[in-house]
Amino acid sequence: MELDVRDSGDLPASKIEEFYDSVLAPSFADSELIPRAEFLADLNDPGGDTVASVAFDDAGEILGGAVGQWFPQSRVMLTAYLAIRPGRRGGGIGGRILRAVLADWQRRVDPLLIVGEVEDPRHHTDIGFGDPERRLKFYAAAGAKIIPVPYFQPAIQAGGERVPHLFLMTFAVSDECRRGERGIDASPVRAFLEANLAGNEGSVDRDDPATAALFDAVTGAAVELVDP
Repeated sequence: MELDVRDSGDLPASKIEEFYDSVLAPSFADSELIPRAEFLADLNDPGGDTVASVAFDDAGEILGGAVGQWFPQSRVMLTAYLAIRPGRRGGGIGGRILRAVLADWQRRVDPLLIVGEVEDPRHHTDIGFGDPERRLKFYAAAGAKIIPVPYFQPAIQAGGERVPHLFLMTFAVSDECRRGERGIDASPVRAFLEANLAGNEGSVDRDDPATAALFDAVTGAAVELVDP
């Protein structure tokens, strides 16, 4: 089966809306998914840092896609969402989309790191949005590594809650960012964590225990990556 991965900027608004409704909405809990109107507005913002790629089969059906958020000050790209349309999972589509968007993002912005948020299966179970253990194995097979920090997804909307017990994983590491055989420079990680928290929650509360623990884990010059 042919897979055509297209940038959202090359697609009509109706296809972006279909991607959100048929792929993203059935794949993530409300606490994890940016509201539809905000997602569409972010993609339409010419100065924005949100990018999306949508994958089609050779008949033109949307199969899945990925959404990235660029943090230019830290040169970190966050893989905010990677999802496959329900009923089409398990056929290798996810791996092909991941490879395509990683290559595209590396060409587009030359990131130091491409990272993603992945549920820790010791704390999360399948509640209708996919099996966390299978998801972790998928990323491990793709070569992803864990940045050993007590990561949580910030509250992404007003009145929302954080999503605890997540792995922050590296999907791609530039040579410029590597430190030794398994280490990476900690400074872009710190800068990303700060920008991600401030951008979503409005500020970084260093007195908050979860936030303090997060930054305490990256106080050194480098951080050693861990196998999933």
